[in-house]
Amino acid sequence: MKLVTDHANQEPVVWNWLRKRTMLPWSTDLRCIGIMRDDGSLAAAVGFNGWSEHAVWMHVAFDSQHSLTRDLLREAFHYPMMMCGRDAVYGLTPKRFEDAIRLNEKLGFRRIAETCDGIIFEMTRDECRWLKGSSYGRKRISATST
Repeated sequence: MKLVTDHANQEPVVWNWLRKRTMLPWSTDLRCIGIMRDDGSLAAAVGFNGWSEHAVWMHVAFDSQHSLTRDLLREAFHYPMMMCGRDAVYGLTPKRFEDAIRLNEKLGFRRIAETCDGIIFEMTRDECRWLKGSSYGRKRISATST
């Protein structure tokens, strides 16, 4: 499997896959990273939008628990925090998705608020263990275009 990303002037393959699973709308500030299998199908994707000076919203989908690889997780935090200079990543998870809530907490996200039907999570750069490099698997790899 390899990391891939959508690029300007190309069909947004990663976003299309992510949109079907999360209903993430297109926006001009949208950026996506995915994991592509050897057969060309996508296994997992992360999208970012709602960029502010210090933070961004993250959206994640995967087709099995094994699809959410360490490479994708490292890149999903490295990109907004290190490459784009954001201090925090936020996510909103519906309360009915109990497995997703547990996964967020296992990954290191912290609950910061609740709405009537969702939980808002935050991961700050200082708290993010996915930025620590080799102690969490192989070194970070760069994404290729689809």
